[in-house]
Amino acid sequence: MSDLVTIRIYFEYGEKMKNLSFWKRINFDLAAEIIKKAKAHNLDQVLNFNVSRGYFEKKKINWGYSEMKHSNHPHVVEITDTQEKLNAFLDKEQLLFEGVKILLVKNEVVLSPVKSQGTL
Repeated sequence: MSDLVTIRIYFEYGEKMKNLSFWKRINFDLAAEIIKKAKAHNLDQVLNFNVSRGYFEKKKINWGYSEMKHSNHPHVVEITDTQEKLNAFLDKEQLLFEGVKILLVKNEVVLSPVKSQGTL
């Protein structure tokens, strides 16, 4: 059994970090910022899911048909590592996660890849 856990961070595409200057708010990408910060904390795995359509908190469905994403379009970033490392990351980066929903997923089984024998 592994001690890995996964957190899923749910937010709207237009979510902005608080206390940013006007110019930084214009080009701010929360998913990219989460990925960069997670890499700096040396976390095991980070995935940015491309959500084609959906909704949060019983709001209107966002269908995602246009080339540009609406600011309310759902977005998901998933991070996997030990619970201790994830808690340390979340504590240190609290400002980054204001206004987002974070779910903790306990990993039941971690399957290791089967090593090839090299013969057919």
